[in-house]
Amino acid sequence: MAFTGKDNIQEIKARLSIVDLARRYLDLRPMGNRLVAPCPFHQETKPSFSINESEGTFYCFGCQAAGDIFDFYSRINGSDFRDTLEALAEETGVVLKQYQGKDGENTTKQVSHKSEMLKMHEIATAHFQSNLQSHAIASKYIDGRDINLDVRERYSLGFSLDAWQSLTDVFKRSGFNLDVAVECGLVMKSKDGRYFDRFRNRLMFPIRDVNGRTIAFGGRVIPELDDGESAKYLNSNGTPIYKKSQQLFGLDVARRSVTSQKNILITEGYMDVLALYQFGYMNAVAVLGTSFPDEQVKRISELAKHVELLFDGDAPGREAAFKACGKLLVRGISCHVVLFPQGEDIDSLLKEQGKEVFENLRQQSIEGLNFCIQTLKQRSPKDAVEWARAFLEQIEMPELFQPTATKLASGLGIDEAELRLGVVTQKRSNAAKNTQGGQSSPRESTSNSPRKTRDAQILTVAARYPHRLISLQEMGADLLLESPKARHFWDKLSQYSVEEILVFLTDAEKLFWVQCRSADAPPLDNEEGELLAIQHLIKSIQKKSYASSVAAALSQGSNNYETQREYMRALIEAQGRNNVQ
Repeated sequence: MAFTGKDNIQEIKARLSIVDLARRYLDLRPMGNRLVAPCPFHQETKPSFSINESEGTFYCFGCQAAGDIFDFYSRINGSDFRDTLEALAEETGVVLKQYQGKDGENTTKQVSHKSEMLKMHEIATAHFQSNLQSHAIASKYIDGRDINLDVRERYSLGFSLDAWQSLTDVFKRSGFNLDVAVECGLVMKSKDGRYFDRFRNRLMFPIRDVNGRTIAFGGRVIPELDDGESAKYLNSNGTPIYKKSQQLFGLDVARRSVTSQKNILITEGYMDVLALYQFGYMNAVAVLGTSFPDEQVKRISELAKHVELLFDGDAPGREAAFKACGKLLVRGISCHVVLFPQGEDIDSLLKEQGKEVFENLRQQSIEGLNFCIQTLKQRSPKDAVEWARAFLEQIEMPELFQPTATKLASGLGIDEAELRLGVVTQKRSNAAKNTQGGQSSPRESTSNSPRKTRDAQILTVAARYPHRLISLQEMGADLLLESPKARHFWDKLSQYSVEEILVFLTDAEKLFWVQCRSADAPPLDNEEGELLAIQHLIKSIQKKSYASSVAAALSQGSNNYETQREYMRALIEAQGRNNVQ
């Protein structure tokens, strides 16, 4: 994780509150001394998500998500901390200090490198747009596809000329490093060192992040200009600013509508998204590629409660819909499959047959699990059972397991007990592995024994009053921590300020921190009383430890009568002190 100075973090938080940011996505309402809403990070209708405005933190009772404004932005937009920091800094007008990596290495060059790539994509977008306006054949093609001016501008459509150095020359004149242009996939370099444009003679679709910044391109051959040898589509490869598995085409345009409707239309192509937008469907996006990566599923699950898969009705389309349904359903996302007649796609159907026909297809859509059952019935019984068991093992919400298993068994015509065979055992085994290998919060790691409870008591006070860490150390509180995770959390409390600490905490530690300081926790108005309670706890532990040591020495025996009497006197004295309240 990269990190910039704590002054930047404080300044961003001072200029933009978590409440103002969250209201862009949620309908917040007051409840006591906090603001609540249904959680945007998992599927529910109850207001389990709450914001503590005074602390600048959020917490969900359901999925246990917790953190500050940076965590909220990262989760809602699927971005990492660095991207989040840059986006919020840009929005609030904060000039970021130099980045520093975990090992202290200065990475300012990486930041400027990424900024240069973004600027190149911005210039390329404008260059391609200008080309489209002046290119007769490309303009005629767009007109023939009935793509209106609003859609062209909204999605920044462009055209790459049939020239080897059209864009390359623009970068040269602008003083850009062409090797960086090569790295971000806009320019290529021959073996003899010559630079040339990667995209040529194609309709250009900018792929943008949720903030509307172009980070990649998709290029489509126009039929009239097709030489018969080029691939129909040419897309940007992965770069430092673009990871295909994490992006959805059109999400920057659709995000607001998706967030308000909690429904998203997912298509297979750029043109489909444009057509849907033109016909009033503002919540449409397209997957980038033929697969449906887990990162895209996660992003969708954080934005919408329901998904409509708009795929072709041919065999590849059905198989893609089947795989997508499985990934969505295990996360508890409801979905329906809308299949188009052979030879028809969304673009052609809407423009040739109209919105009413499209709406009829939506009405005839198949619920996701039913679609999976229909598909499985066309496979061998053995394959169907194996898929169903693997599917049940992945279900994340326990309350979905029973009804899903029943529906699968009934739909496939097999005994439910047979279907469940091995599934419950495997889920328990996986849960045990996750518990052993996964991270647990200081509170979770301190709930199974007296010693772990002691860790929780100490760390709770430390998290609530981090400015009193020195007082707690003078009492010897840190020396009594048993769990390695507890000691690691203490070290972070010692190292980082309240304003910056959340950046360095694990998700489990963030949850513990927020719970200790949330609006549902006791008010932070009994600082001395809580410290005194810890002091009594520490003294009690010290006395018991002393008594145990004396008793151990006495049990080992001694031939010296006076020594035995001294041990006995010390033990009685220690036990007497332990009985004093």
